[in-house]
Amino acid sequence: MDHAGLLHTAQFCGTPLYVYDLAEVRARTAELLAALPERSKLLYSLKANPLEPLVSQVRAAGCGAEVSSLGELDVALAAGFDAAEVLYTGPGKSDAEVAVAVERGVTYFSAESSVELARLGRAAIGSGLALRVLLRLQPTDRPASGLSMADGRQFGFEPKEAVAAWRAAGAGALVVEGCHVYLGSQLGTVEHLLAGFAHAKQVIDEVSDAAGATPRFVDLGGGFPWPYAVRGNGCELTDLRSGLTDLLADWTAGSAPRVAFETGRRITASAGHLLTTVVDVKERAGGVVIVVDAGINVLGGMAGLGRVLRPNATFDNLSADGDRDPLTADVVGPLCTPLDRLAMRTELATPKVGDVLSVPNVGAYGLTASLTAFLSRPAPPELVFDGDELVGSWQLTTTAFQKPAQFSKVGTHG
Repeated sequence: MDHAGLLHTAQFCGTPLYVYDLAEVRARTAELLAALPERSKLLYSLKANPLEPLVSQVRAAGCGAEVSSLGELDVALAAGFDAAEVLYTGPGKSDAEVAVAVERGVTYFSAESSVELARLGRAAIGSGLALRVLLRLQPTDRPASGLSMADGRQFGFEPKEAVAAWRAAGAGALVVEGCHVYLGSQLGTVEHLLAGFAHAKQVIDEVSDAAGATPRFVDLGGGFPWPYAVRGNGCELTDLRSGLTDLLADWTAGSAPRVAFETGRRITASAGHLLTTVVDVKERAGGVVIVVDAGINVLGGMAGLGRVLRPNATFDNLSADGDRDPLTADVVGPLCTPLDRLAMRTELATPKVGDVLSVPNVGAYGLTASLTAFLSRPAPPELVFDGDELVGSWQLTTTAFQKPAQFSKVGTHG
């Protein structure tokens, strides 16, 4: 959707507002699939954006699904994915969570520890199903990335632990099919991507050789880059397919494992825009401050990973008529905290109260990675378009508090 279309949508629907374009999702998915080796599988990580129309679109384009919660699983199933082919990942899966996932048809899990393998084994025995697992590996070193999962010590087995676990699991109720490695996100170039996948493959080869096992399925992770909340595009993927084909050449024989990659950001980020309205412009000694109606409750920028948005978002002033001079200013939200900053010393066409601004590249880790419940403000609506055609609208519920019926008499007497 062009700037005129975004402006019209904001004027008609109000702000703050998220707008997504399925045509962009299709284009980015096709681009990435074409850059991966033949016969490999691309899994969509629902954590990037779990809105059902987007998930349905990536399924229709040929992607699988990777989920890390029962809520994401529900969306994947509603979008048409077969539960038996969904990969369920994440540390700290509880007995109850595993039981519900299995009840809903999940048979593929990424296992994070020996404790979790035992938990999955009990679920397999209790359900009578043959659960398939990948051992998630935590390499002791890693290539550089924007957000390193290898720095998160809660993830996966160390290689020596994985060898022992793989050997022991052979006599249990689980089928260990291979390994799962995710080194990090935003591996900025094709060279960085290839180095990361080479490192993941090396660790998997070392673990499987030491365990005396032949992997049937491996997940090499992702890291395909795309900008976040700023203008721009991800790196060109030229030579990625040929480089991966060479890297995986010894995994192409008859007994070679099936290979999967993961992505979320790369195929949904560019589909999303956040639209927000200027509610105040303040002249201060240190410069101009622009107050908008979208704060870190709307664009928190990975707040779920322990940090709020780095205040460097870029804005297009959709209301500017082309003859306004550029202005350098701080852009802040409406929340009652000094942390509610979206951009510091950013340049945009001189704004006026009532102007509509657009933040690009927020189709991944936009609303669902934000402080949505903070200050009990309502979540912004989300509109999904396919080109210029409106597919539908959605809105998270974040401020409805109800007393559960089963707790109604807690603390009472008599």
